[in-house]
Amino acid sequence: MKSQRPAPRPNRAPPSTARRPWAAGIAGLALFSRLGADAAEPDPLVARWLASATNLTSWTAGFTQTRHLKALTQPLTTTGQVWFAAPARFRWELGQPAQSIVLREGDELLVLSPRLKRAERYHLAASAPGPLRDALALLDTGFPRSAAEFHGRFDLLGLVTNENSYGFRLRPRAAAARRLLPELRLEADRNDLHLTATELTFADGSRLRNDFTNAVANQPPAVALFTTNLDASWKLSPPPTAK
Repeated sequence: MKSQRPAPRPNRAPPSTARRPWAAGIAGLALFSRLGADAAEPDPLVARWLASATNLTSWTAGFTQTRHLKALTQPLTTTGQVWFAAPARFRWELGQPAQSIVLREGDELLVLSPRLKRAERYHLAASAPGPLRDALALLDTGFPRSAAEFHGRFDLLGLVTNENSYGFRLRPRAAAARRLLPELRLEADRNDLHLTATELTFADGSRLRNDFTNAVANQPPAVALFTTNLDASWKLSPPPTAK
């Protein structure tokens, strides 16, 4: 009697890259959203890019997220929607209907799993151990208030241009953040410098790209989008701790 081979497992992201794809994605978006202008900026194109964000009070867009993982032969693709309102509010929905929702209000981050009725609350100003601390620190550094602060936290590795967009290659200066995310790339439209895509390269070689569509700037979204009232059916869990 011939032995039966086990059925192949479905494509799933390895735990190390599947746990919190929203954190890096939002970091890239938030980085663009809160840069300030600085007349001392030496590169004219970078100066224009920085200055273009100073009048941005709100931003809404759809997106397609593509994750390239070394363990999988085919990338994972998901669509979603994002809302941002200055100075520190955003809502990030992944999946349609939403499989996960991330809300930020000031220094508080709430991660919701609607199907499981589970929620995790993060306090960005509080300390956290290991990789979790590094991820939250990277997310927090996505809100520089000036070009000087931006350059204190990120190195500009280079500029990539094509027919439709400019690409800014960046690297975190902090060693802990760089161990998690060695490089990220932001793409902006050549005409108005509005954000069109983010691409993040992780230490394990995996990549996450967000392509934004139908973006609307400076039309404030409803305040209710950034708040939530969890009833008794929701389970509020502490954030996972690193071992």
